[in-house]
Amino acid sequence: MLWYLIAVLSGFFFASADALSKKASPHVPALVLAWVREMYALPFLLPLLLFIEIPVLQPGFWPAMILCVTMDLITTFLYMKAIQLAPLSLTIPYLGLTPIFLLIIPTLVLGERLSSTGICGVLLVSAGTYALQIDRIRDGFWQPLLAIFRNRGSRYMVVVAICYAITATYGKVAIVKSSPLFMAIIYFSLLALAFTPIVLFRYRREPVVLVRFSGLKTGIGLAMACMAITHFSAIGRIPVAYMISIKRLSLLFAILFGWLLFRETHIRKRLLGGIIIIAGATCIAFG
Repeated sequence: MLWYLIAVLSGFFFASADALSKKASPHVPALVLAWVREMYALPFLLPLLLFIEIPVLQPGFWPAMILCVTMDLITTFLYMKAIQLAPLSLTIPYLGLTPIFLLIIPTLVLGERLSSTGICGVLLVSAGTYALQIDRIRDGFWQPLLAIFRNRGSRYMVVVAICYAITATYGKVAIVKSSPLFMAIIYFSLLALAFTPIVLFRYRREPVVLVRFSGLKTGIGLAMACMAITHFSAIGRIPVAYMISIKRLSLLFAILFGWLLFRETHIRKRLLGGIIIIAGATCIAFG
């Protein structure tokens, strides 16, 4: 299944961008990192316009695109704040909650449906989310769940997971009304265009922040460009919930990056939670 491999690659590139963003976060403000993930991807994406066929845009493309861009302006900033405030292995796995919301949203918007066995996947995803904080169970059975709301990074990432379910769904609407690569290029261009004046105004007195650590930022941009190409290529072929569920293999990549690059602790416990979440996501996808 080619789409499966493309979706896995999308997850790998996404986790790579997260790891590089985490590495840059002590030196680069969250707002600048959010801008970097879009702007620094453009040098890798824009040249593709020379090699692809420009599609005829169908009605509904621009409303879907504007909705996605507006929501992503908020979620990208929250995403960067989350990985800045808390370990990768604690925050990124909460993206595994996205498939739960994808059981509903694509059905309403796109008419896509999953089988009833997806319920098993939802239960596994919920159990995996609980297991992420299993080390807190010594303080009470409900502590792992309450910990989600006590950790700001985790709270932000739960909001991001909900928003991603919406943008993934309407992103597919934009793909159907255009083409995968064209949509990816225009999407990132609009996000960069929207972020740039905000960032320039905020750091007008210290513009060096925008170019400092340029090598690391270029790596983030390359990873995000590869993620965009693989993400939109896969999601254009299959139901949204299927693709996003497989892409959530990025959770495992992120946990491993947290251990290898940042020496994060409690990895075994969080890896267990990540595996359970992925098992649930897989059940949702193939159910």
